[in-house]
Amino acid sequence: MEEHVPVASAGRDNPSDAPHEATMLFRQLLELSEGYTKFMGNALSVNDTDFKAMGALMEVGPMSAGDLAKSIGVSPAAATSVIDRLVASGHVAREPSKTDRRALLVVPNPASVEKAWAHLAPIIQASEGTIRDMDTRDQHAVLAYLRAMTDAFVQSSAESE
Repeated sequence: MEEHVPVASAGRDNPSDAPHEATMLFRQLLELSEGYTKFMGNALSVNDTDFKAMGALMEVGPMSAGDLAKSIGVSPAAATSVIDRLVASGHVAREPSKTDRRALLVVPNPASVEKAWAHLAPIIQASEGTIRDMDTRDQHAVLAYLRAMTDAFVQSSAESE
C-alpha cells in the first residue's frame, strides 16, 4: 500500500515540521485568488479566458486581436472566439484604429470596466493601504518575499516547458 504524504510536508526531510505561517497564507491567497477570478467571471457573465482578456484590456487599453492573443497566451483563432463572445455580451467592441484605417482594435466597454472596477478597487485599495502603512523595512521584507515567490513560479514554469 502506497503511503500518503500530505502536500504541506511533501519534499521535507522531517514531515512533522509544519510549514511557516507565511507559506500557508501565501497558498491560501493563491486559492482565494482563483476563487475570486471565478467570482468575477460570474459577476460579469464570462469564462476565465474571457475575464483574462477583459483584464488585459482594462490594464493596457484598446489593442489589436493579435496583441490581445499574445497578452493572454492564446492562439489568434482562440482570441477571435474570445472577442466574439465579449462583443456578443457587450463587454467590448471592435472599432477602427485611429492610426491605421485597415486595423480594428478591441475596445473595452466603459460600463463593463466600471462594473469590474467596482469589485476590484476595494482589494487594490486594501493592498495599497496596507503596504503603504508599513515602515520601509517591512515593505522591503514583503517585497523580497513576493519577488522570491514570483521567481519560484517563473522558474518552476520554465523548467516544466
